[in-house]
This record gives sequence, C-alpha cells and structure tokens, in this order.
Amino acid sequence: MQLIERLPKTPSVSLLTQNASQISSPNAKKIPLLVHNDFEFHIRHQCKSGKINLNDALGYIDKLIKVKPFPSTDTFNHVLGSVLKLSRDSNVISLYRKLNYEGIKPNLCTLNILLSSYYHLRRMDFGFCVLGDIFRRGFEPDYATVGRLLKGLCVEGKGLEAVQVFAKMRERGFQGDVFTYGILIYGLCSIGESCPALNLFRKMAKRNCEGYLRIYGTTIGSLYKDKLVDEGLNLFFEMVSKGITPDVVVYSSLVSGLCSLGRLKEAVKFFDEMIGRGIAADLVMYNSLIHGFSREGMWKEAIRIFDRMVGEGISPDEITFTTLISCLCKKGMVVKAHEMFAFMRQKEMKPTLFTYNSLMDGLCRAGQLDEAAKLFRSIPDQGYEVNVISYNIMINGYCKSQKIDEGFQLFRDMQFQGCKPNARTYNTLIQALCRVGRVRTAKKMFDEMYVCGSQSPTSFTYTIMLDGLCKNGHVDEAIALFRSLEGTKYESSIELYSILIYGMCRTGRMEEARNMFNEMSRKGFVPDVVTYNILIDGLCKKGMILEANKLIVEMEEKGCLPNSISFNIIIQGFLRENNIPEAMNLLKEMRRRNFAPNEAVTSLLLNLAVEDSQCRATLESLPVPDALKPENFLGKSL
Repeated sequence: MQLIERLPKTPSVSLLTQNASQISSPNAKKIPLLVHNDFEFHIRHQCKSGKINLNDALGYIDKLIKVKPFPSTDTFNHVLGSVLKLSRDSNVISLYRKLNYEGIKPNLCTLNILLSSYYHLRRMDFGFCVLGDIFRRGFEPDYATVGRLLKGLCVEGKGLEAVQVFAKMRERGFQGDVFTYGILIYGLCSIGESCPALNLFRKMAKRNCEGYLRIYGTTIGSLYKDKLVDEGLNLFFEMVSKGITPDVVVYSSLVSGLCSLGRLKEAVKFFDEMIGRGIAADLVMYNSLIHGFSREGMWKEAIRIFDRMVGEGISPDEITFTTLISCLCKKGMVVKAHEMFAFMRQKEMKPTLFTYNSLMDGLCRAGQLDEAAKLFRSIPDQGYEVNVISYNIMINGYCKSQKIDEGFQLFRDMQFQGCKPNARTYNTLIQALCRVGRVRTAKKMFDEMYVCGSQSPTSFTYTIMLDGLCKNGHVDEAIALFRSLEGTKYESSIELYSILIYGMCRTGRMEEARNMFNEMSRKGFVPDVVTYNILIDGLCKKGMILEANKLIVEMEEKGCLPNSISFNIIIQGFLRENNIPEAMNLLKEMRRRNFAPNEAVTSLLLNLAVEDSQCRATLESLPVPDALKPENFLGKSL
C-alpha cells in the first residue's frame, strides 16, 4: 500500500486539492471554534438537536457561504455532519466540493466527515485520496481517520492490506488503541486469517490495551473455525489468568469451536463452568451443543440439552428443531422426529425446506414411503419450491424399496417441473436399475447424461455403471467403457480395475483377468487385498488351486497381508479338490492369525469330519460358532 508514502496523482486527488494555494499550515488543525454570531449558534443548535433535514442543511450552507468573513469551519462541519447522519453521503461529497470551490478551508474534522461518506459508499479508493489530502494540508490523521480507513479495507475483505496500512501509520507515530486493534483483528478473522490476527492480538496485549474482552471472543472463535483448537484454549486460559472474566460471547466461541471438532466433553465442561460463574447460556450456545451432539449421533444427549434449554425459559428456533429432527431421522427415530416436528408447528414456527427434507429422508429410511410422499406433496403448500434434494430423497427412497418405476416416474416429473436432476439423481437410478438387471435402461440414462449435457458423469457414475455391466455379464461393454476413460481425469483406479477383474473372473475369462491384473501393476497401481481376493476366487472356481495358492504367497511377499476372506477362499478350493492336507495346513495358519472359518468352509469341514478324525480334531481347535461344532453337528446326524 503505497498511498501513504506517495499518493498517486489521480483526477479525484486533483478535485480534492484544487485550491492548493489555500492549503493551511500544519497549525491549521488548531483553528479555534469561534461562534461569530447568533446565526451560527442557531445553526449549530439545530444540527445538534437532530431535527435538521436535507433541505435545511442545503439552505444553511447557501447562507453561510455568503457571510464574510467566512464563519468558522466548525460551523460548516456541523452541517456536513448532520447530512452524514441522514445517510446522504453523495450530498456530503457535493457540499464538500462546493465549500472547496468557495475557498472555505477544511480542517481535519471536515476531511474525516468526507472520508466517512466514502466509507459508507464502499469507495475506499477515494478514501485514500482524502488521506493524501490530509497529509498535504499538514494534518496528522487521528483515531477517527485511521479507524475509518482500516474498517473500510476490512469490510472489503482486505484485512491483510489494512494491517500493512496500520504498520505504515505506526511509522509516522500513530500508536493505535484497543478499537484500532479490534477493527484489524475482526477484519482478519472475518477472512479466516486467524494466525495474523493472533499475532496482532499479542502486539496489542504488550501495549497493555484495556477493555478488549470482545476481541478475545472474536480471536478465539476464529482460531476454532480454522481448527486451531489448542491455540484458542491457550488464549482463553491466558485471558482468565489476567483476571479478565469471560462473558457469554467468549464461552460461546469456545463451546461452538469444541463442538464443531467433536470435543463434546470439553465443551460441556466449559458450559458447566460458565453456568457456575452465574453467566446465563443463550440460544446460540444451546444450539452449538445440540448441533455437536446431533452430528455425533448422540440424540439422547441432544434431547437432554434441548429439555434443559426449554426448562431455562429459552425458546428454541428453527435451527434447533431442524438440527434435532435431522439427527433423529438419521438414527431411525422417526416417531420422535415426528413429535419434534409437531412441537415445532405447535410453537407456530415455520419448518424450513431443510426440515421437510430431513423428515422425508427419515421416513424413507424407515420404509414409510406413503408418509414421505404425503410430506413431499405438501411442500409447495408451505410456500417452498421443491428442490433437487427433495426429489433425490424420494427417488432414493423408492429405489431402496424396489419401487424403481415410481422413482423413474418422479425423475421425469422433476424434469417436467423444470427442476434439473444432478449427478446424485442419475447415480441413484442407474445403480438401482443395474441392481435389478435392467442394464439397458441404466445405460440409456448414462448416455442421457452425455447427450443432455446438463450433468456430466462423475467418478461414482463410472464406477456403478462398470459394476452394473460386469455383474450382469456385459463384460465387453464394460471393457469398452473403461478404455474410453483413458486420457480423462477418470482414467483408472484400483476400484475400476477390481470391478473389471471381477467381471472377467465371474464369466471365466481368467487369462484376460490375469492380463488386466498385470496391466494394473504396470501402470503403478498397487493391488489391495480386495483385488487379490477377486483373482484368487476366480482361480479357485476354475480349479486353478495351485496358482491361487501362489498368489497368496505373492501378495504377502509384496506387503499385502491376506485377510480372513483370502484364507476362506483358498481353503474352500482345496476342500473341493479333496486336498485335505493343504486345507488343514491353511486352517492351522488361520488359527495362528486369529481368523475364523466362514460358514461355507465350516460346513465342508463338518461333512469331512464325519469320516476323517484328523479333520475333526482340527475343526474342534478352531474358533467356530457353537452351532457348527462337530459334536453338535454329529449328534444331530446320528
């Protein structure tokens, strides 16, 4: 910010300084406030009374400039100040220009009034021109000048520039007070610059500025928003150690920040500490706690806080109810959510669209589609326009309940109503259609995303489309789609490779599956345990047990540890091939690794245990459910 060192020569500066020959000396700021006559006294009195209107002010200016010698600048300032209080900033600027043209010398107060007008108009570029004029006339900016400049920058989101300006002003001897620092700290916090705000706070503390309780709250709140929890707590404890008693604003910042990070025990601790100090909690703090518990799914604790709030005589607002309804619905407590919704209506509070969506989602999750649909149809009657989220909730509800045709019809209805479907809408329907084997319809929807151009497929869209094609035996189409992604941001991933390998294995195309597996490794993708298990399962089902066993060894050598599923797959393969010794060795290895055989393996073993005592002894040593123990199984068979 070079305006302080050297003000640029702009037309606005020329306008403000056109009477250069009448620039006052450095002592001009000490002009005595003289009252020349009763007329001046009358004008000042009227201005102070607050009864003056714009026409009065314009008339007073016209009369004052006719007085010779000119009345004191202070009298003109009274009139300009009154116009400023009327929020007629453009008139203030026009009057200033008129006074300047008439040769009336402004003082620092005049220029501060002009600066305030530019601040209100959000034209801080002209505000800095006024600062240049202040320097040219030999004045030194006061707290009002600097405060307006800094606040103007902060309002424009230029908090860091404001700090630079303040640093330059300090070089000129301006020290600043708690209000100056407060403006800067608020400005920095509002744009998420918590660390610079904290540094500035430290500088302020060193100057022993007093009365900055609110600044503590703002800084602590900003630190928590930026996830700087420990820094916020340290500042709080520092504040208390200095004998400054936190108020509800500081505690609210503290509790809200801790809740947002899931540190609920600490939040409750500070809440109780605040109550113990005799400070009453407000709605904001209760909402923070309710939101914190709700986000963690702790609905009982959230309800307890709600009941305590109501018991304290604090009325919940729409945010309170919506938060609780959303939480209850997600936890499947639809009945309680309905009760809360009814209580909200009883309090004559209008539910938001988010409230309706939350309750609809809860009803759909609970399988109460008719109730959800009824609520969905009532939304327009409440003055809201059904949005894409509302449609998506209902479409997902229908699809999850195997009512895909109803979901598809709602999809067409939303388009007819002018509500554009998003990627989630398409993904829900494509996945549901693939799940019931309607791959052709799913593919048409997938192609529609391209043709319409309103919504491009996402990474998840490609994943579910490839998965649907593979699971329904359309492996060649899946491969073609996969290859079409080369060179795009969705080019490939472990998940996509795994889906294709699964499809190939499922259709017995083992050589292609192995080639795809090798291609995956060549391209730098490290197969995970899921990919290995898919290929091992495919090899076992094709009777290629020894090769599958080699893959088990290979994956471990490459740092990918086989899991319980890996062992169960290969053991089933050996048992089907009647290779009991290898199966027994692997079962012992399973036991060593604390893995348990699944039901399929156990059933095969139980059948063998009837005739094979070694197999029975091995099975008895394994951690299998009691119902599948050899003695129970054999007892029943006898």
